[in-house]
Amino acid sequence: MLAWIEKKFFKGAGLAKASRLEGDERRAYKLAQVERLLTERHGYPMMALYLSDQFWTADEGRVPMPWEHTTPIPEPGYLTTPLLSLEEQQTLTDKEMSRLRLILEIAGLCHDLGLHFTFDLREAFGIKNDFWVSNKQLVEWLTTTTYEQIAMHTAYIMRKFAIGVFEYGHYQPAQDAMAELFSSEYHELVREPNHAEMPPRGYVKTILDELLRIERHWQRGRRLKLDPELVILHDEIYGVVPRQFDKGVLEAAQALYDYMDKELYGRLVLEDYDYNASSWSEQPESVRRITAEVLNRFAAKVREVRAQYLAEGWIADGSLEFAYLMAHAERCGYGHWREEDDAL
Repeated sequence: MLAWIEKKFFKGAGLAKASRLEGDERRAYKLAQVERLLTERHGYPMMALYLSDQFWTADEGRVPMPWEHTTPIPEPGYLTTPLLSLEEQQTLTDKEMSRLRLILEIAGLCHDLGLHFTFDLREAFGIKNDFWVSNKQLVEWLTTTTYEQIAMHTAYIMRKFAIGVFEYGHYQPAQDAMAELFSSEYHELVREPNHAEMPPRGYVKTILDELLRIERHWQRGRRLKLDPELVILHDEIYGVVPRQFDKGVLEAAQALYDYMDKELYGRLVLEDYDYNASSWSEQPESVRRITAEVLNRFAAKVREVRAQYLAEGWIADGSLEFAYLMAHAERCGYGHWREEDDAL
């Protein structure tokens, strides 16, 4: 099977010589091979994923692929891909094992990049291992590297990682901004790299620019010593992550913050709540009634704040902004309040 993989994926690539490389030279060889495999196709899928499929499933964490799904099909008796078994590896010569180790390093990066899982940036690129946009080494690497396919897939991983962080922190305007990211320059939604039509550098720049914009907005809030919940309420009122903090919107956000902190926090944690109910309609009438009363009072507060601090047209009933605030109120009522201090 090792011979088949070498012929199928590394013919003429100087694998034997490269298997003796170390340090930066070995890293450069691996990146060049991964870039090539991300570019070449095996039918529709990338060769990078075809190589990965010889060893691991499409799950995060590199779960060994059952042997019956590999190509070529090995002799019966292996529970996983033969080349991952100690028994099979013990039959290889030192030179074969050296080549296999290099192949596994390349295939592993192909797996994580192709399926968009975070990976060890220090091992792969020789930089700080942090997928957040504040990692200046990563931003510089992505904007200067000649490995454009690797840069695109890494930027997409950064986008996916950020969406997860924003979701965990209930920062819905930022989450939606990244999930629905659109390039006005190329008139295209940012999709997975394989489906993108914009040039690689433009693709990377589109993602980084939006991530940096959100990060700078958050840093500006820190400099102004704004509570994280207040920043999120401010942006929910806007319905987007704005480019500035507006005094009137901050006053409206502060009014809602004070109400939520004093009148709403924990009010939906009810003794009669049925955790075994399969739907809301199965909750006790008292739970449904109190919940409706609490949220209706908050909705009335939003309208009051809207009239006092904001111009006509802001936070219209039924708007996305109104929905953001109601979802925030519900979380607060259930006791989830000020958690963004840890999440963002």
